[in-house]
Amino acid sequence: MKVIKDALGYAMGNLAAADRKFYLYCFVLLVIAGVGLSDAVIAVAEGHHHSNMSDMVPWGIFISGLAFFIGLSAGATMVGLLIHGFGRDDYHPIGTRAILIGMICIFAAMGCVMMDVGNPFRAMKIPFLLRNETSMFFISSSSYMGFTALLMAELVSTVYVTIGKAGRRGKKIAKVLGIIAVPYALIVVHSFTGTIFGVVKAREMWNTPLLPVHFVTSALASGFALVILVTIITSWVNKKHLVSKETYNHMGIMLCFFLIATVFLDTFDYLILKYSGTAEGLETWDIFTGRYLVTFLINMVGLYVALIMTAFKKLRTPTGLFYASVIVIIAIAAYRINLISIGQLVPLYHELGEIQYVPNIHEIAPFIGLTAALMLLFALLTKVLPMEDTVHATNE
Repeated sequence: MKVIKDALGYAMGNLAAADRKFYLYCFVLLVIAGVGLSDAVIAVAEGHHHSNMSDMVPWGIFISGLAFFIGLSAGATMVGLLIHGFGRDDYHPIGTRAILIGMICIFAAMGCVMMDVGNPFRAMKIPFLLRNETSMFFISSSSYMGFTALLMAELVSTVYVTIGKAGRRGKKIAKVLGIIAVPYALIVVHSFTGTIFGVVKAREMWNTPLLPVHFVTSALASGFALVILVTIITSWVNKKHLVSKETYNHMGIMLCFFLIATVFLDTFDYLILKYSGTAEGLETWDIFTGRYLVTFLINMVGLYVALIMTAFKKLRTPTGLFYASVIVIIAIAAYRINLISIGQLVPLYHELGEIQYVPNIHEIAPFIGLTAALMLLFALLTKVLPMEDTVHATNE
């Protein structure tokens, strides 16, 4: 009871000490969330007939968001492994923030699923009422809930360590949770998300055993890039170094390594698609270089630019990593959109003709609203929870 009382006192004190800019930021996010999510309420009441989704393209921007946010969540867990598995104590100041990023992103992913099915209560039936143990949807849904529980347990144990209330056993629990979160996130959660698409035999772009590997590499790149981005922005806002120059350099090296794997897989995937000579492959390539040329270039050019930026030590500064991280996140978001949308645009039967799909405002608005709502939650949690950076950060 005393711990809870102390925690509430800490939270209220931090909120009271927050400046006007913080409250203005929260107010703007609240307005965006309210306006955006109002469309989600309409979709629950009336269905998705306002959107551009159809029986030919049942998975739109929400499923792209699912794949994107799951990747961000999985990649963010790398910080815990670096701290507890490899003894990188210099990452301690961003440890709790990385856990929060992972938890907020898994909330966003599940929110995307609930908005996609129209009725959120329908999505909540899995795995409690609707159970098909051989279904990838069942496995993935169960893994998301398990991952959420794991992140919450890791967050609680880390907070106890931060406030000095954890004994030797508590510190060991935090260490174990931080280590096992990475293989669970990448193998159980994100690999099976990729497998949902990979087992669809009728879709040329999806049906490959390498797709789960694609999901894992892009998750590591985008999730770690988001952690870097949040670290830099927080340092600029608070006018404090959360990590040292050497740590920034190490972050850049890690991001460069993840990008090498991602660029390698993506490049050869497109080359094989182009030179396979199959009718479906050539049609998919035509869509990439035609209607979706913009997102295709954002994806590939962005990844190569970010790879070059992180490869040079002189560019692995906070400013350089800021731009590289933004580019990586945007590039992989474009990859998720391409993967989900183009995978459905190649008709299963040529008699169907050309299939059109562009997400409209009734899909984009709820997605932006959900993102804003969870950004608001993240901002509030970083204020009310004790962060490692309050202990380890050094003045600028």
